[in-house]
Amino acid sequence: MQLNEAIKHRLETLMKEKDIKSKYEVSCGAGINPSLLNDFFRSRTLYPRIDTLYLICEGMGITLEQFFSDPIFNVENIEIRDSKD
Repeated sequence: MQLNEAIKHRLETLMKEKDIKSKYEVSCGAGINPSLLNDFFRSRTLYPRIDTLYLICEGMGITLEQFFSDPIFNVENIEIRDSKD
């Protein structure tokens, strides 16, 4: 799985776990512009910036460590896609 897809999957899983209904709600909780999250989910941007991901995690009440502790991020599961692709 590509890293960007793993991040999307993890965000969607957390949204379900926390009963967050929309990406807009995530954006509001994080205090970020909704277009940042929409652009990532629509693949207009390849990866969210780490500070953006930090704010998203903070808004969901978790740490970056908790976010990335999911088995989906195990090294053998992840492929890195070059941003030039």
